[in-house]
Amino acid sequence: KQWYQRRVAIYAGEYQAAYSELKRSRTLEWKLNLGFVELDLEFEERTLSFTVSPVQATIILCFEESEKCHADTISNTVGLSLSQTRKKLAFWVTNGVLKETSKDMFELEKEVKESGGMVVEEMDSAMVKIEQVREEELEGYTNFVMGLINQSGQITVDRVHKMLSLLLSDSVAGQLTQEEVKNFLDKKVKQKLLAFTGGVYKKPK
Repeated sequence: KQWYQRRVAIYAGEYQAAYSELKRSRTLEWKLNLGFVELDLEFEERTLSFTVSPVQATIILCFEESEKCHADTISNTVGLSLSQTRKKLAFWVTNGVLKETSKDMFELEKEVKESGGMVVEEMDSAMVKIEQVREEELEGYTNFVMGLINQSGQITVDRVHKMLSLLLSDSVAGQLTQEEVKNFLDKKVKQKLLAFTGGVYKKPK
């Protein structure tokens, strides 16, 4: 589901259009549910800085036009269950940005305390999930890679990266990196499915 509010998606579209004008042979495809968002929240007396996930950025944007918002409304906006949404809201309550005034009703704090620097949301579990998705994707192309090696006798990381980048262009795990491909191929070496010599991968003797 699309976690960003429509206005954020519009900004991404404008940037994509400008990029296409500069790089006419290339296009950008945004993965709006991945990555990190750096936010500066401006209050009357101070500005607080946060590095959060896109879903957390969407949640706090719900309070831009109104100081109060019901958890059900936020849940519908971000596409999460009510219980999951409440867990996300707890981050903003803990950091003194929001308060729960009644059951499932949240409001911006009037007096915001100094945070002592940028607050970074813990996103280790989300990153692990993305890494697991990538690993499963690459494992699914093991036979494809082995077929390439059977045809040419050997192959470089760069060539495998270029081939798999095309096949995984729509991956929810984002753009495939050469390091991810190398780790995948090195794993096959450890499994004795491949050998690595002279900068190339080939079938073991």
